Parts: sequence; structure tokens; C-alpha cells
Amino acid sequence: MTPFKILLSSALLVGGYAHAEQVDSTLHEDVHLREVQVVAKSKARKMQEQAYAISVVDLTKKYATNPTLNKVLNQVTSVRVREDGGVGSNYSFAMNGFSGNQVKFFLDGIPMDNFGSSFNLSSLSSNLADHVEVYKGVLPVFLGSDALGGAVNIVPRVNANYLDATYSVGSFGTHKVSLNGAYTNLKSGFTFRLNSFFNYSKNNYKVYAPIVDLSTGLETGGQWARRFHDRYHAAGIRIETGLVNRPWADFLLFGLIASGNNKQIQTGATMDAVYGDVSQKSFSIIPSLRYRKTNILTPGLDLSAYLTYNIVNTHNIDTAAVTYNWLDQSIASASRGEGYLTDATIHEREWQGNVNLNYVVDDHQSLTLNHVLTAMHRKSNDPEYPDYSMNNVPQTLTKNITGLGYQLRFKRWNANVFGKLYFMNTATHKLFDIFLETEHYEKVSAHQAHVGYGAAFTYFILPSLQAKVSMEQAYRMPEAVELFGDGFIQKSNTDLRPENSRNINVGLSFDRRFARHHVMAEANYLYRYTKDFIFKGVSLTSDPTTSYENIGKAITHGVEGSVQYEFANLLHLGFNITYQDIRDKQKTESSTSSYVNSGTSTNITYGQRMPNIPYFFLNGDASWNFHDVLAKGNTLTLDYGLDYVYKYYLSFPGLGRPTSKKYIPTQFSHNASLNYTMSEGKYSIGLECTNLTNEKLYDNYRLQKPGRAFMAKFRVYLSKM
Repeated sequence: MTPFKILLSSALLVGGYAHAEQVDSTLHEDVHLREVQVVAKSKARKMQEQAYAISVVDLTKKYATNPTLNKVLNQVTSVRVREDGGVGSNYSFAMNGFSGNQVKFFLDGIPMDNFGSSFNLSSLSSNLADHVEVYKGVLPVFLGSDALGGAVNIVPRVNANYLDATYSVGSFGTHKVSLNGAYTNLKSGFTFRLNSFFNYSKNNYKVYAPIVDLSTGLETGGQWARRFHDRYHAAGIRIETGLVNRPWADFLLFGLIASGNNKQIQTGATMDAVYGDVSQKSFSIIPSLRYRKTNILTPGLDLSAYLTYNIVNTHNIDTAAVTYNWLDQSIASASRGEGYLTDATIHEREWQGNVNLNYVVDDHQSLTLNHVLTAMHRKSNDPEYPDYSMNNVPQTLTKNITGLGYQLRFKRWNANVFGKLYFMNTATHKLFDIFLETEHYEKVSAHQAHVGYGAAFTYFILPSLQAKVSMEQAYRMPEAVELFGDGFIQKSNTDLRPENSRNINVGLSFDRRFARHHVMAEANYLYRYTKDFIFKGVSLTSDPTTSYENIGKAITHGVEGSVQYEFANLLHLGFNITYQDIRDKQKTESSTSSYVNSGTSTNITYGQRMPNIPYFFLNGDASWNFHDVLAKGNTLTLDYGLDYVYKYYLSFPGLGRPTSKKYIPTQFSHNASLNYTMSEGKYSIGLECTNLTNEKLYDNYRLQKPGRAFMAKFRVYLSKM
């Protein structure tokens, strides 16, 4: 037969990036085509190939075990989730030494800053989302945030039609329920999406606590005691409904989040304070509207926007005239209020709006313009203090952030540059002439404007070896809770200044498959030069409190690394390690309001490591899948994880005698689980044991976490393709 020519268009996956080629081939009759195996990149892998320093957590592998999102993220390099206790306890998220509001959280791009205490990482099941994006430093312009230390974006599941129900029961009277699902009519475009949860726990685990003799008021030593006033329950629901895949909209969705919790409070900022009648209640309602349209008005121009209104009420109750100790013994007290007499309700109302335009200029260039507005109105009322001048006095905080970004893309490299404008306005009341007869409150306001900028670049040195570098000049405006307090343990500081930081990230990543073997490795270096670092301190009094303060300068050097290995669909091994050195670099201090001294003095903590921040920690995990156990399509999975944190000091390590220094001890814990999935994942049951060796664990000074705990989990998953 006469040879014939065909035009063959193919996408050849070469290592970490793709080439599109046209091949002019001459085929003869006697040529036999061999089988070609094409391995596509996962969504997580494509995300990680961006120029930004990013870790992507694929949650689809976590659905059977159903952990909360804070547990999942605690396994990411450079991340520490620090909890005060058991289920529902306060927690702080730290990344590269930045914590609290320095790291921002998003739900599908919508800021979660003021969603309320019941709808957060510690409440939400991993079954809610498809994956989580953890940005370590420079953020994409579309997120439109004033984050300083990075951000976490929770991306919900996009299944058109599914139902996913889980129930867990375990130690310390713990019950957790989650129900997630979606219905979509592919013809009409109508969709309805649901995410919901209910969590309950008595949290009655044992702690080693200081015991006080109530008759004398003297401490008699420490002993094991069971927590008796730490019950917690919370419930939340998120629904969205609207139209998808219409000619005039990719989606138009109306949404509502409703959540609430009721939390008994067992301790203050440390376990030196023990309460038996203190509680906190919170309730949130958040309506939302989201819209997106690609190729709007002209090809290549995409528009997305959202609008939310956050309604959050928090009620703090501490009115009993009683004193407790850790043995659940109590006596009447001469004064009301176990810690801080209060019956305050805090009302927060906040508008959030965002508009994002992205224009693809050509195959290599694109532009992004983003603007985000947040406007909060907050006031509190405490009937225990009817003459308090701040009752029902509004406090306001408004932010406007505008970003413009440019991206240049080629086969082996891409680059992003951006600029940001930050504007903040606050209005509140400040206490003047403290401790004097003329002590009084005055209304004060502040206006801030700053310019930030940055760039991110990535290059494939080899098909499987990628280099990244990013830098930015970032600003982070104080949040309402930092400025105004929480009306209870967290005290206000209306003099807080915005943080600003020069950040550099440099990293290498390796991703290679060898037949049935898959090896992934990553190493990163980070540098942070931060001015007016906002630091959360603890006052060690009989009733400890916390407050935020500025520290003039802080410099961070950090290194992190991770290695992961997978063999077929059978074995997974993972390990990551983080070291971060954060030091106070403010040489002198200025004082203008002291009654004792004014002027400039030497900073005695210059050069010392920043306190109360973990600086060396590591995680490891291993899992093995046994396929077709008892029946075809059934899988038995054995998981093991370890967590190690080296000890760190509560206060600056150079202050005080070595024998009197307070520190958080070295932590070494182990977790294990056994999960059995049936019918290709439709049903699963599992058993999990946390803190396997029953260690005394602390994330924060003298706030003990639960000992060994067991949890049984049941899941049903139904899907209609």
C-alpha cells in the first residue's frame, strides 16, 4: 500500500510539564502501534506547580477517616495548630512563626475572619472540601487579603450529585455528625449544596493540675483530676442554591451559613485558674451572594464577585459568687465572678465584598485586578456594669485593599508581579489618665494607608525538578479582636499599629515516578523582616489574661523539608521537618506615656528568641492498603502518625534565673487508625486512637490536652454521576 501521511496532535507529558506538538508521521501497513500509558497530573500537583510557595492537601484521601480540618493541616510543613484543650477549645494556627490573624482563612475565596467561633477549622470536617491550599508567604492577587504570614483557602467539593454522611463516637463523651451533599439538574442548571455538622463533647478527661485547699487558699501540690466543667456543643449548616452553567453565568449562588455553640469554660489563660460556672455562647448568621462569568463582554475576560453580611453575637457569662478547685469542690465567695465579673454580649456586624477581574491577554500573559472591602461595626453591653461608659458604644473597623497582578507564562517558567494598596480606618474609645482621678475614655480614630508589592517566579531546572523564589513587602492591619478584645480573657489594645514585613521564600521541589514508585521531596528557606510585629502575651497573675502588643522588629530565618514516597496504591510514607529562628531585633525602646520614665532605653531582649512560639517540630506518617479484603472492592487501611515538638519558653529565654523560667515541654505523640471501606468506598467504618502512649501534651503553657482517646467512625457515601 502506498504510504500515507497523517497529522497526529499529541500532548506529551515529560516529567513535570506538558508539551503540545504536531507530528508529521508516515505509517506503513506493517507498523504495530504499542500501548501508550498516559499519566495525568492531579489537581493538587498542578496547584503546587504555581510560582507561589504553596502546599496543597488533597482531602479526598481523608474522607474515610473524617478528621477535622485543623487536624489535617497540623501535618503540613511549617504549620502548628495549637489547642488549649479538647473538642471546641480555643486554638491558634501558626505558620512560619506567624499566627493568629497574621494568617488568613478563606472558604472558596471568601474570608472567614468573622464567621464566629462555631464555624472554624476545629469544627469543620474534612469531608466538606475537595482540597486545601496553604500559601506560605506571597498570596495570589485574587484572594485580596492583608495576610502577613500566608493564607489557607478551603476549596469545597464540586461533585454535581452526591450525599456523604458520617458519624463518630468516642472517648470523653464525644459525638460528631456531618452531612454533606449536592443536587444538580444538569439540564436546567439548578443546584442545591449542603454542608452541615454537629459536635458534642463532655471533655471530661484527666489533667495533672494544681490543687488549692479552699479553706486556706493555699496550694497543696499537683495531682490528677478530671475536668468537670468543659462541656461543648456546636452545630452549623451551610447551604447554597442557584444556577450553574448558564450562558450569562458560570454560577449565580445564594448562600446562608448559620452556626452556634455553647461552651463551658474550665480554665483561664493557664490552669492556675479553675472555673465551675463560667460559659460562653456564640451565634452566627451569614447570608451571601456569589457570581462568576468567564469570557464576559469579550473573550479572555473573567469576572467573579461575592458579597456577604456577617451577623455574630457572643455572650460571655461569669456571674457566680463561688470559688472552685480542680477536685470540683466549691465554697461561697465574697464577690461575684470567678475570674472577671461579666454578663456581656458582643454584637458584630460586617459587610464583606470582593470583585475580581482576570484578563488573558494572550497565551503567555494575563492581568488580574482585585478589590476587597470589609466594614465592621461592633458594640457590647454588660448589664453588670450599667454605668460603664463603653456600654453600647459602637467601634468600627473598615478596610479597603486593591491589588493588581501581572502573570507571564511559558513552558518551563512563569512569573507573577503585583502591587497592593491598603487602607484602614478605625474608630473606638481609649482610656486616658489610667490610675488617676481624671481617668476617662475619649473617642479616638485612626487612618492608615500603605503600599505593598511583590513577585513570584518558578523555573523547571529538569522535568522533575522545580525551583521557586518569591518576595513581597506586605502589610497586615490589626483585627477587631486584637484592637477591641473579646470582653473576657482577651484584653483590648487600641494603640496597635499595622505590621509590615519583607518576606523572601526560596524552594526546590522534586516529583518523579519510577514505574510503580512515586517520590516527592521539597525543601524551602524563608526570611522575614517584620516591623511592629503583633505578639500575643500572657499575664501570669492569679487570673491570667492575654493581650496583643507590638514588638518593634523581628527577624525570621526558617528552613523546612518534606519527603513522601508511594508504592502503587499500597504504601505511603511521609516525613516533614521545620526549624524557624525568630528573634527580637529592636535595639532600643521609646516611652512617652510612662509616669516613671520617658525617653529611649536599651531593649534588654534584643537578639533573643521570640517566646511562646514553637521553633523546631516534625511530623511523620505511614499507611498501608490491603485491597479486596473479604470481598472485591473492599479495602483495609492501617495508618500511623507521629508528632514531635521541641520545648520552648513562655517568656524571653534570656530573662530570669534558669530554674524559674516557664516553658512548654517537649511533646512526642503517636496516633493510629484502622479503616475498612466497602463497595468501592460507599461505606466505611474505622477505629482511631490518638495520643497512643497517653502522654501529657501541651500546646500552650499549663493548658493540658486530652490523654489517650478512642474514636469509632461510620460513613455512607452515595454518588450519581
